[in-house]
Amino acid sequence: MCDNRHYISEVPLSLNSVRKRVEAFLSSNGLRLAALERYVVISRDEDGDEIIAGGGLDGNVIKCVAVSEAARSEGLMNILVSRLIAIAHEEGHDSVKAFTKPANEDIFKSLGFELIASSNNAILMENGRGGLPEYRKYLESLARPGRNGAIVMNANPFTKGHRYLIEQAASQVDNLYVIVVKEDRSRFPYVERKAMIEAGCAGLDNVIVCEGSDYAVSAATFPTYFLKQLDDATPTHMALDLDLFVKHIARPLGVTVRFAGSEPEDNLTHCYNEMMSEILPAGGYNATSQENGIKFVEIPRLEQNGRPVSATSLRSALDRGDLKAAMEFVPVSTVPYLIAELAERSLRLELDTTPKPGLVDKQDNGSHKDMDYALMSASISALRPYLTKIAVEAVAGVNAAEIMSIGIDAETSMLRATGGVNTHKGALFCIGLSVAAASFLACGTGTVDADAFRALVSRTASQIPSAQSTHGAEAKRNFKVGGALENAREAYPELFSAWLPYYRSLEGDQYRCHKTLLYIMTNLDDTNVLHRRGAEGLAHTKSEAAKLLGDFSLSGLASLNQDFIRENISPGGSADMLSLTIFIESIIIKN
Repeated sequence: MCDNRHYISEVPLSLNSVRKRVEAFLSSNGLRLAALERYVVISRDEDGDEIIAGGGLDGNVIKCVAVSEAARSEGLMNILVSRLIAIAHEEGHDSVKAFTKPANEDIFKSLGFELIASSNNAILMENGRGGLPEYRKYLESLARPGRNGAIVMNANPFTKGHRYLIEQAASQVDNLYVIVVKEDRSRFPYVERKAMIEAGCAGLDNVIVCEGSDYAVSAATFPTYFLKQLDDATPTHMALDLDLFVKHIARPLGVTVRFAGSEPEDNLTHCYNEMMSEILPAGGYNATSQENGIKFVEIPRLEQNGRPVSATSLRSALDRGDLKAAMEFVPVSTVPYLIAELAERSLRLELDTTPKPGLVDKQDNGSHKDMDYALMSASISALRPYLTKIAVEAVAGVNAAEIMSIGIDAETSMLRATGGVNTHKGALFCIGLSVAAASFLACGTGTVDADAFRALVSRTASQIPSAQSTHGAEAKRNFKVGGALENAREAYPELFSAWLPYYRSLEGDQYRCHKTLLYIMTNLDDTNVLHRRGAEGLAHTKSEAAKLLGDFSLSGLASLNQDFIRENISPGGSADMLSLTIFIESIIIKN
């Protein structure tokens, strides 16, 4: 698009040459490139080699807006911002924010923006429907009389330390508002974190858990929080976030005190606490009086075994696949969410194992023409909410009909995410069933004992009717072998007697998953292979896997992958059992 003097276009920041040109333009105007999804430039020629104005979008937030000094009399800011607003509206955002220099306030006001927060070096403005006025109205509906306090909490995930902080704060006020960080840039999604907080606050009658928003520790107000980096931009982000809190969150709730836990380990959070102690009592940035000041109270962190209870340490335990260690940090109400997280971890570890013979991995699609890594990853993401639902519902008891009902919804979500491709139906069955058993036992007894787990899985699977119209069912009838349901009814005998001990014996081996997959392939009657290539293909799969396991090498894996692609062999059942082995290793107590 052009107006005879100027050309306006969107440029791809993914291209290194373009990114460098934008960075140089911003640097010449006293800015640096932030994390952005879109960037629009104005130039004097169609090639766009010389940028004279530019601005970007991060979701619904306009950032990195600048006009070169030589072009500041040409009215380009209005053209640029109008285009960015139009793009944001096209993407479904009714409300658009602008993160910009204080000097640009009047320009944005002329385009319908209102100032919502200020700091020395930046301002945050907003226009459009809904937005901050709507959120303030929601907060006003929650307001109760009395001495009111607030905590802004991410809870990634909710720990005993979070519960302790809330208990201590609630004892000092009439009403305590817990505002959940809404931004989905954490390991546990917002809906899970909010549910964990609500469950974790059971019995605290003066605690009100509030919906999160873009106005309390969000990517709009505090982007460096999610990067966990402390740099020269961080104080500006903190000041904006706190100014917003004072003027637009504390006031509608009648909050006069804000609580936070002490932070002995994380420098960014420690710095944020220090700024709260300065800005909140003053009534926000550039306040003319302390009439609206908010008291800041820092509560010492809960300690366990001489160390602060830390969500970071908890997440480290999850990274290691150690449910027992992770459970030490959390109340029982959080345990189902840890189990669902470990279930997703097992699916992703299987997918990430590269190379794999005949299967989708990071390098190729194996023997599949309708699947790739991105599709498989999207499938896992689609299943996660349902694995969580299974875990939460199973706390009260493992019900086969309920698991099946949630599983049907999960499969629908998976197919929607994959355009109808069956990526994880088999894995959903075995992992979903195991998630239910693990959640019931862990929440009821504090541990997942192997014998109790196997008995519960077997009993539940015996209540599930056999499928009649699947490829696996057809293979079972034709070749007289057992399938996924029969394996579950028998409580996975080979997994517990062979695959799991083998997997555990390889701890520390960088090819642990590759070798375990091959080991499973040597003795599993994989109905996926039978459906594609019959008994001959299954025998070939088992013998070639055994040969490679005896003389393991990455080149051998790559060669076997090419062999399976030629033969149209995909050991998907073995992949499912690898995921299940990884999951069970993470939840079952080790004798």
